[in-house]
Amino acid sequence: MLLALDVDGVLLDPQRGGRGPWQVAFSERFGVDAGRLDGTLFAGAWNDVIIGARDVETALAQALRQLGWDMGVDAALRCWFEEDFVVEPAVLAAATAWSELGIPLALVSNQEPRRARFLQERLETLLPVSGVAFSGDLGVVKSDPVFYDRAERLLGVVGLGHSVVFLDDTEGNVEAARRHGWKSVLFSRERDWRQATERAIGPGLGGGSTG
Repeated sequence: MLLALDVDGVLLDPQRGGRGPWQVAFSERFGVDAGRLDGTLFAGAWNDVIIGARDVETALAQALRQLGWDMGVDAALRCWFEEDFVVEPAVLAAATAWSELGIPLALVSNQEPRRARFLQERLETLLPVSGVAFSGDLGVVKSDPVFYDRAERLLGVVGLGHSVVFLDDTEGNVEAARRHGWKSVLFSRERDWRQATERAIGPGLGGGSTG
């Protein structure tokens, strides 16, 4: 058994405990409208950045030049990453409890390589993470069926997809993983996601086995 957890929207709270998304803090920090990144960085090079085909530093530098912002790439990334790192307490508590029952945990997320490493380092201080599968390392995003073949190889569970329980907040990702054979649960704060996840895990808790 392996529990695969999405990061943004599951382990991390995108509304930061009611303070709004990271763009709010970014705008306040630098005196700009961070929403303008939607039309430059995220509507432009991001499809290449998120699969590791283009580095985020180059793409962001171009966006900053277009916008005429002078805070610099490293300062912009540091603000974004740090302000966006607000853990969802209920998910952290549940994941901790499941891991204490012997269920290995993996991070499975659409992340470009630089933020992927940032998240991995931070989350490994909070949870016993046994593996990671990020889009920036795999060259595809989670909506692509190929993602799950590559993720299984990276996580050491080739042919054992039936033993992977996947918790994600995007319906398209959940469906793609389910078609691949993973036991997928759609995360929503309005639903009993914990009970649904425990049903997917089933009675055979513990043992740390992926078989």
